[in-house]
Amino acid sequence: MKIKQLRIEGFGKLVNQTYDLEDFTTFLGENEAGKSTILAFIKYMLFGFENATTSNQEFNPLNFKTYGGQILLTHTGKTIRIERLKILRSGRPSFVCEIDDGTQVITLDESSWRDFIRPITVKTFSEIYSVTQENLQISTVRDYNAERLDDEWRLSATTGSVALFDQIQTLSKARDEIFTTTRATKKPLNQVLAEIATVQVEIQEKTTEEQALLPLMTENDRLHDEIIARRAAQENLDAEINQIRHRLSFLAEYQEYAELEKQDLTNILSADEAENLRRKHALHEKYSQEISALNQKIAENAIALEKLATLKNQFLQEPKTLDLLKRLKADYPRAIAAEQRIDELKFTKIYLIVAIISLVFMGISFMFNLVLAFVFLIISVGLGIWQIKTSRQDREKLNENQTILSQFDDKLAYFKDWLPSESQDVVGKVADLTQLDEEAQTLHLTLSRYDQVADTAKLSGLQELDEAIFAELPDIDTAPKLLEQWAQQSRDLVRLTRLKEQLSGIIDLTKPFNGNAEQQLLNQKTSEKIQKADELNQLIDRHSKNTAEINQQKTDNTLATLGAKLARKKEELRDYLIDFATKTTEIALTEQVMADLSSETLPDILNRASDMLAQLTDHAWQEIYLDKEILWVKNVQNQSLRLIDLSTGTRDQLQLALRLAFIQSKNLDFPIFLDDNFLRFDQNRRRNFSNMLAEIAKERQVILLTSDQTLVPETKGTIKL
Repeated sequence: MKIKQLRIEGFGKLVNQTYDLEDFTTFLGENEAGKSTILAFIKYMLFGFENATTSNQEFNPLNFKTYGGQILLTHTGKTIRIERLKILRSGRPSFVCEIDDGTQVITLDESSWRDFIRPITVKTFSEIYSVTQENLQISTVRDYNAERLDDEWRLSATTGSVALFDQIQTLSKARDEIFTTTRATKKPLNQVLAEIATVQVEIQEKTTEEQALLPLMTENDRLHDEIIARRAAQENLDAEINQIRHRLSFLAEYQEYAELEKQDLTNILSADEAENLRRKHALHEKYSQEISALNQKIAENAIALEKLATLKNQFLQEPKTLDLLKRLKADYPRAIAAEQRIDELKFTKIYLIVAIISLVFMGISFMFNLVLAFVFLIISVGLGIWQIKTSRQDREKLNENQTILSQFDDKLAYFKDWLPSESQDVVGKVADLTQLDEEAQTLHLTLSRYDQVADTAKLSGLQELDEAIFAELPDIDTAPKLLEQWAQQSRDLVRLTRLKEQLSGIIDLTKPFNGNAEQQLLNQKTSEKIQKADELNQLIDRHSKNTAEINQQKTDNTLATLGAKLARKKEELRDYLIDFATKTTEIALTEQVMADLSSETLPDILNRASDMLAQLTDHAWQEIYLDKEILWVKNVQNQSLRLIDLSTGTRDQLQLALRLAFIQSKNLDFPIFLDDNFLRFDQNRRRNFSNMLAEIAKERQVILLTSDQTLVPETKGTIKL
């Protein structure tokens, strides 16, 4: 249900005013601007006008005759218009309620409207949904002691108000006005008892005067005493029957106790022995798993090593092979350089060729120019001499380089069966040797990865540790069964101890408890009770007859008058006792209702309130919980404080969170009204409060009445008064 519009014709200082409300509406105004008048107008429109009292303000407009106005509501797709008007000093107020569902308009009378809006009443509106500084503040420390404050706060969190607590206080006060102690002589119940005692004394005196009736009265007194004695005996018999029934009600527990008593629960493990067995079994399981894993790994490595045991791999593992590879790697550069030098020396006859060409040119020039022919001759002779000289040096170098290649090939011959190709040049041979060297290195890494020494040593160590456990605890494999047996025996022993404690005050455990015998005794006592009840009734009848005869033989009615007076006083006493018992019962029932409400609804309310309090206080306070009927608040340092120990501002914020959580937990579609109930909040927590109201307004309408212009930003829902 949401309020869409207020039309005020005349109410307090507000005249001819119309206000349109949003989901989150803020009435903003200074003191005496009319905020409380707006809240009162909404209450009066919904629940009717109230006469001015000490608790209700007078809202009759001063210079305007029409009192009241209209309120427009929406609820489940329906539009509701309520109009309450009153012409001052001239008549009764009028009431109009129309509900428009889009197809028809239904008119309700006052009673039907109250049923429609139920369970919202003027009391729940004022005490719960109208959240003010006054109705949030339960009481002050100087007004009550801490225990009473804890009770009131807990009940306020459970029901949203202290109505039930106040009811208990009212009932307790009314009960105490009837009776407190036997020493309170002015209490009505004690006064009636005193008057009854006085009348009984007068009756006794009058009875003594009637000596003629003394024998009969003596017999009647004897009968009276016997009746009292038999009633006492009857009560004792009832007590015995109840005791037997009580014992029989524990027959199942006794049978369980007897079965457990037969078991041998003495030879069970101690807690240390059980823990040692559990720990050693865990180690055994761990060692077994590791041993199994190592055995598997060793077997897999053995298979892998067997696959690697080829002729080529054996060749590559030999020290000579590795040594020659190392030496050949050092000879690579010399061999490559020697081969390149040999290729160069094979093409050093260029001087001879040039000399021959010069001789050819000389022969040709001889026919044309002798000087030129002579020049070519000199060139040819010089080049021939130079060629002869350089050829001798090249042959020496060629022989030297061929020796280097020959030595390299001799070393390479060791690997000829395992070279991947038959390269003729040194570079190709070096590539083949490099590939063979890489294979040797890869084989070395692979073999080191499959090394069995470390795994074998570790396996041996684990086996020794596991064998040491078996040496200490030969039955380690059955440890789970032993531990389960120990646990069951421990539970049986605890159960036996508890049953013994429970039954020791009810049944004599030193001897067997026979259920059949107890049932027979119960039947016997029950039959005896019936027989004695018949005898008691006969005595009562005789006593009544004697009393009637005594009353008939009296010469005056003084004793009868006193008897009637005594009966009236007893009736009066009975009425006081009934009233006292009724109020005591009402108090107990109300306290039970409070306890039931706390157990059923309080956990959900406290969870909601904890979230709200954390939001209000920037998580400085994080949890509200109930412990031993006392509300506690836990802060970010994990410290728990009672509500009485909180600061005034934090207590206001906590009580606000509890109230809003209570309203949210009821899931009733009705607006929340907040009237300046954050006066003791600091600026940061006021901002958190504003953000929280905005979140609540997404689910239900929130109407805020405040003079704090900084609390909420000015929006469409802000109404300035």
